[in-house]
Amino acid sequence: MGWLDALRRPRAEDPRAALVAPIEQALRALGWVEGEVGAPRAVDSPFGIDEMPFEHWLAQVFLPRLHEARADGQWPPRSDVAVAAWRNLDGQPGVEPLLHLLSRLDATINTGVR
Repeated sequence: MGWLDALRRPRAEDPRAALVAPIEQALRALGWVEGEVGAPRAVDSPFGIDEMPFEHWLAQVFLPRLHEARADGQWPPRSDVAVAAWRNLDGQPGVEPLLHLLSRLDATINTGVR
């Protein structure tokens, strides 16, 4: 295979980007996202802790930012959303799939997997 063939070969999807749709689906399954995902809501505190319930932060801030990161390829150098999610959501019914997806996203971002 030559260099031209390598250019024509489809690139593997970014593993971080591959988690955006499943995370959105998990948020929708919980009833926390309905309709179109808009622009991220502005917040002044980490995880919106002083401004809104964590579930709202996930839907109105985090998910739109995930969509932006997927679109422009600009991912944060570090992510700890899973730790916050476990603290805020653990014990709520039906959240385990979301918690596991967020853990995978953190691990993928934090290990620098591209």
